[in-house]
Parts: sequence; structure tokens; C-alpha cells
Amino acid sequence: MITLGEMQISGMLTMMMLSVMLMACVPNRSTRRSSFARARWMMAAGTGLIALQFLLQYIFGFRQMGVTQAVCCNLVFFTPASLLCGMSILYVQQQGRVNQRQWLMSSGFCALAIILLIGVALLDGIPFREESSLLRMSEYMASVLYVLMQSYIFKQQYITYKQLEQAVDEYFDRSRRDLFGWMGWSMRTMAVLAFFVPVVIFMQGAPLVGFSIAYFFAIAYSTISLYSYGISEDITRVEEAEGSEELRVKRFPLSRLPVAFEEPRVHSSLEKWIASGHYREHNLTLGIVAQQMGVSQRQLQEWLRQSEYGKLAGLVTTLRIEEAKRVLKEHPDWSTESVADYCGFSSREYFHRMFRQMTGSTPAHYQ
Repeated sequence: MITLGEMQISGMLTMMMLSVMLMACVPNRSTRRSSFARARWMMAAGTGLIALQFLLQYIFGFRQMGVTQAVCCNLVFFTPASLLCGMSILYVQQQGRVNQRQWLMSSGFCALAIILLIGVALLDGIPFREESSLLRMSEYMASVLYVLMQSYIFKQQYITYKQLEQAVDEYFDRSRRDLFGWMGWSMRTMAVLAFFVPVVIFMQGAPLVGFSIAYFFAIAYSTISLYSYGISEDITRVEEAEGSEELRVKRFPLSRLPVAFEEPRVHSSLEKWIASGHYREHNLTLGIVAQQMGVSQRQLQEWLRQSEYGKLAGLVTTLRIEEAKRVLKEHPDWSTESVADYCGFSSREYFHRMFRQMTGSTPAHYQ
């Protein structure tokens, strides 16, 4: 069984290593993207505060004094740390465009919780080492403020995440949620843990240790994922897709789109594009297809939304599957890998899955 002191030391060392990784181990190319550069410093500050909290708990033995003292220390450090970690993810999601209202709302809950705790601890007239019913009541209130803060941050993250999902789904020729899937796991995990805070931090023993370990893993996963995402090409691909959607929304509001007027042109261009066989090319994007067809991304995107395909992946996959059915009949000597590559699928597994989904049988059985 892990003791409380061992858990505190482990937590402190883990958070310190994560902070150092973010501050000192990021390649130079990350500095060229200001949104990620700022997000990593916020995440580093958040993990640093958590490390400091564990250090103070270990040195002063707040848990040995009583639950009230330990909870006060937890909330004073965990609240701003959670704010920084949560906002760093939102900062990356929104490419640094976190607005003033989002900062004021989230930091407002954080400031109220800290002011409440420190104010009561200093002004209630009872030494901190002794139990105080007033301080305990303030901790309950601060816990509620913590949950409200986390709920607000999660809501903003979730809204942005769904926007990213739509932008990426409509931009690439296949599902590419693997590019930013870590965001979904991170924000959901942190939101779930936040609702346990008001209950678990007032406990001792195994429940507290178990929760702390889960919290370690959640923060470590979010930090390492943020780091990996920021230095990879995934962030570039997501921003490329999001930039296309943002350009459409800003320059061409939906209420002003003359879709009916543009539809015949898009349809005509589409027929020529299909006849040319461009849909068999690998790694197509909305921008590439629009350029090949000679129409704007906005026109193509709106036509797809109103068509039976819904998005680029739906159109391209349908065409590729039809081509695969033809090739399987005409070239029975071709392997599944050859058919998949010829028709533009990224892998045999993906081709097999999509073929079965759209035809109800495997490529081999169909052949």
C-alpha cells in the first residue's frame, strides 16, 4: 500500500519532470507557433503549482494536522493549477484566440475561491494548526467554485472541440480525428475528476490516494499529449482545416450564400473531376479538390453539405468504393493491398472496413 508521504513525493517529482519537459525540452520549431508556445508555459506553470503543493504538504504535514488544513492547501494550489492546465488546452484549440470573457469567467471563479480561503484563514482568529468550522465551511464553498470553474472551462473546450471535429471531418478525405483525439480524452477526464474534488479531498486513506493517482495520470497524459501535439505536424493539419472553415464563416455568412446559383457550376465541375479520376489520389483535402475542380472551397463545401454525401470524405469514399468494385471484378489477380492503393485508400485495413460498411461484404468475398 502506498503511503501518503510516498504519494506526495511521487506527485511532486512527476509534476516537476513535466514542468521541466515543457520549459526546456521543446524543439525550436515550437517557438514559431505563438499559440502553442504560450500554452506550454501555462501548462508548465500549472504542473509547477501542483508540484509546489505536494512539496508543502510533505514539509509541513498538513494531513497530519487535520483534513481542514490539507484541504485548504489543496484548493489554494489546485484551483489555479487546474485553471492554467485547462486554459492551455483551450488556448491550443482556439489557436491563441481565447477571448476576454473566457478569461474573466474562468479566472473569476478561481480568484473568488482563493480569496475566500486565504481571507478566512487569516481573519477567523483561529490558528491554522487548529480546526476551524468557518474555514471548513469556506472550503466547501471554494470546492463549489472549483467545480463551477472546471465546468465553464469544459463547456468552452467542448464547444471548440466540436467545431474542430466538423472542420476536420469536412476537410480531409477520411476521418482524421486521430489528429486531435487527445483533446477529447483530456477535457473529459479533467471534467470528471473535477466533480469528485469536493468529496475526495475531504477524505483520508485509500480513497484519497486513489484519487491522487488518477489525477497524476490525467495531468501527465494531458501534458505529454499537449507537448507531442505542439511539436508534431498534427497541429499544422488541424489548423489548416480549421483555417478553411474560419475563412468560410468570416467572409461568407451562411445567410448570404447564393448556393442555388452556384450549384450547377459545382455539379458540372464535379462530373469533370470524377471523369479525370482525381478521386483516386491519396491524401486529398477540400482545398486540393476545390483547386482541381476550379471552384472555391466555400462553393464545394456548401454543395457537399446539401448533397447526399454530406462532406468530402463521403463523396470520395463512395467514388473509391465504386471504383474498387469495378477493379475487383476486372482484375481478380490483384491483391487487396493493390486494389486499396490504386483506388486511393490510405491502408488495406481502412479499405476493408469501408468496403464492408458500404457493401455489406468483404472485398475478397465480393470478388
